[in-house]
Amino acid sequence: MLNYHRYGRGPSLVLQHGFLGGGGYFAPQMASLGEAFDMIAPDLPGFAGSQDAPAVDSIKALSDAHVALLDELGVDEFHLLGHSMGGMVALQTALDHPKRIKSLILYATNSCGDLPGRFETFEETANRVAVEGLENLAHRITATWFADGDNAPMFPFCLNAGSGAREDAVRGALNAFQTFDVTHRLAELNLPVLVIAGDRDRSYSLSGLVQMATSIAGARLQIIAGGAHCVHLEQTDQFNLALAQFLRTTNPAAGS
Repeated sequence: MLNYHRYGRGPSLVLQHGFLGGGGYFAPQMASLGEAFDMIAPDLPGFAGSQDAPAVDSIKALSDAHVALLDELGVDEFHLLGHSMGGMVALQTALDHPKRIKSLILYATNSCGDLPGRFETFEETANRVAVEGLENLAHRITATWFADGDNAPMFPFCLNAGSGAREDAVRGALNAFQTFDVTHRLAELNLPVLVIAGDRDRSYSLSGLVQMATSIAGARLQIIAGGAHCVHLEQTDQFNLALAQFLRTTNPAAGS
């Protein structure tokens, strides 16, 4: 079983972390929304607290892994938020299990792994794994997730939440990015969708977010000023309010 973080009560809200992250970096969201939702934040195989789980190399396999965890926990229906690579995992899950997903929050992500606006190519990241070592790589990449880099107040918290990643899991994830593309399937989504990100994101371009949002019928797009890739840790109050407002429209009793 994957490691996971869980807090709260009510309808289930699954929070899926991204590349080099960990479910623990959603603690501010769990604290804010735990009175209304059963918050579950898995650590993907080979990352953070799931470092003993076998690494995989596709978004489909990552999705299957977190769905298997939810099956073990007896969670049949849930709201689903995915951040960055976790957003790709969430998209795959929503397409594979449409009847289980109540609503979908696509946070700082894309429907394919072609990310021309990323701070460096995935090939460059892969080449740096051996040169820098995972600890230095994680420090450097995590710094790009904040407008103020490693001076950001929540940088140490975020870095620590993602500690424990294995090299084979990192390389597998880099391959997963490059082989993922469900853009042609976005029209299949028939559920409430929120696309949300910060306006200073260096990993995913705003144009890609807009294109994804406009390809999903009825999707809402919200851009938060002043935040980068981890706007949920930079502009936490605004981010949590946006989640609460969206979830209230899809689950009025729990979101009140």
